[in-house]
Amino acid sequence: MNFVENDLKLKILRKYWGYKEFRESQEEIIENVLQKKDVLALLPTGGGKSLCYQLPAIILKGTCLVISPLIALMEDQVNQLQKKGVEATYLNSSHSFRDIDRILDNVIYGSIKILYISPERIKSKLFEERFKKMKISFVAIDEAHCISEWGNDFRPDFRTISILKQWQSNLSFIALTASATKNVIIDIQDQLLFKNKNVIRKSYLRKNIRYEIIDAINKETVLLKIIKRECSIIYAKTRKKTEQLSKLLNKNKFKSEFYHGGLNFEERIIKQKKWINNEFDIMVATNAFGMGIDKSDVRTVIHFEISDSIESFYQESGRAGRDGKNSYSIILKSDDDVFNLEKRFQRSYPNLKKIKNVFQTISNIHQIAIGYSSEENYELDLDVIAQKVKLSRSDTNSCIKYLIKEEFIKELNEYQYSKIKITAPIQNLNRFLKSYMKFEKIIDILIRSYSNIMDHLVSISENIISKRLNLDIVKTIHLLDQLQEQKIIIYDKKKSNNLIQFSRPRPDISKLNLSRKYIELKNTANRKNQAIIDYINSKTECRNIFMLNYFGELMTEKCNYCDNCQMGLNEKNNPVHIIENAILILLNYEPKSPHYLYNQLKSLIKKDLFNSILKNMIKGELVLVNDGNLIYLSS
Repeated sequence: MNFVENDLKLKILRKYWGYKEFRESQEEIIENVLQKKDVLALLPTGGGKSLCYQLPAIILKGTCLVISPLIALMEDQVNQLQKKGVEATYLNSSHSFRDIDRILDNVIYGSIKILYISPERIKSKLFEERFKKMKISFVAIDEAHCISEWGNDFRPDFRTISILKQWQSNLSFIALTASATKNVIIDIQDQLLFKNKNVIRKSYLRKNIRYEIIDAINKETVLLKIIKRECSIIYAKTRKKTEQLSKLLNKNKFKSEFYHGGLNFEERIIKQKKWINNEFDIMVATNAFGMGIDKSDVRTVIHFEISDSIESFYQESGRAGRDGKNSYSIILKSDDDVFNLEKRFQRSYPNLKKIKNVFQTISNIHQIAIGYSSEENYELDLDVIAQKVKLSRSDTNSCIKYLIKEEFIKELNEYQYSKIKITAPIQNLNRFLKSYMKFEKIIDILIRSYSNIMDHLVSISENIISKRLNLDIVKTIHLLDQLQEQKIIIYDKKKSNNLIQFSRPRPDISKLNLSRKYIELKNTANRKNQAIIDYINSKTECRNIFMLNYFGELMTEKCNYCDNCQMGLNEKNNPVHIIENAILILLNYEPKSPHYLYNQLKSLIKKDLFNSILKNMIKGELVLVNDGNLIYLSS
């Protein structure tokens, strides 16, 4: 690298971002991008990932294509870039077909430096045709862990990204993620067809975040004691729980909103903007919220229930303290958490006995003999099968998904959904809309709501379309019927049940075995579960040592600021004082029974010694006992 090139990078850094120097690893990553090398950049949340592709995009000729699963990130980053004077744009489901057509032309013939798209867009024939005409400087893949089946947020559409290298030779990729294990790192590079292995990483250590786990009996009570009137995120597992917690907080004079995947697009965008603009302090959300939300002043992230993996926990925690100031990541832990985690795992990865029972039941219902193979279609009623095998609907559905993935059966239409494809060519569609204006709004909503509707039959919801049209559902269906009559769309109305085929000769189910890939994925998921369980149950190991070692980064010295380090339960000197301190911390937010207290500390102390210490604490009035035999702090 010569002086002039280095000077240019710093000049652009100052001009567009106002920084005088790069953060750790940023300059090395940028240099690799400028040299058109494939590179995987591992930077923790808040580590400045977006600058690593935005800055070289400004320097290099052509357009940088950014692939991201996050609509909120696209809009937010494009707005920020445009304010800086960088020509950037994005494509997502909020755009009309005409907008998409115009934007793609602007990339080919205009001066767009950065174009954001979702991975689903790659499957569009229109995009393929236009991409081949674009002058692409390089491709950036954000949240790149989504490409790996071994990762925590696998999305099959990410597997299509490598085809871009077929459409344009000598294309280079920069893949970016905040967290990845060794298997995921290897898989990302393999899936993206890296010419050479090339990983640049920054330490996973976040020195400004204090990790803490609070053992709680009544989580709502504890939450109200620890939450402050400052910028915070509370993560919960279910949509219902986010709404309940937000209602509880607002009832207690906090300013909060809830956020989950059940909100429509407009509602989500409005809540995100209000939160970013500090119109309320606390966002209570499922994990649908957070990735790509660039808000630097989040002081606390509270996990109302435990995350499914260390990766998820680390990423969610990393949304705190992006401004470098002291922040907190807190887990509220109860005895039910591990049980619920294991229950979710068993539901996602049913055992062989359940899968056999479901397959045998489907075969019995339709009298499918061993060795039978046909293209005949059969109805599959999920509720009937669940009743016969005495499993929950979700457990039964997981078994059916396995049978589909392993190609024992073929799914012909998704359960309880209609399907639509716009079949009219673009020119014919435009002419039709000029003559029949009443269809313009519904066509626009179809294209905005379902990005691949011009290329494939896609599952749609008549209810959602009706709400967006502000029409009665019967009138909406009538409009769709008319469009089909005019040969503008194919409209495959939902059936009462799913349709399947037996896609290969039916095997002897008693000899059925799980596939090697399924077993590997199940074992990986089980290891992830066990890691997060070990993390929350640990009373002695430094939280940062645990996490960094999990990600393959060697750390031996304790951080001295997480809860375990400060509690000092692994210290040798004065063990009685250390156990006393641990008991006081456990009682910090609510009374607890002696049995509960001992269960939290039994891996560290024998019961006789624990009872002796607790009796002395009661005698010395460090703690008191109420009428219900619960121990509580004396002051």
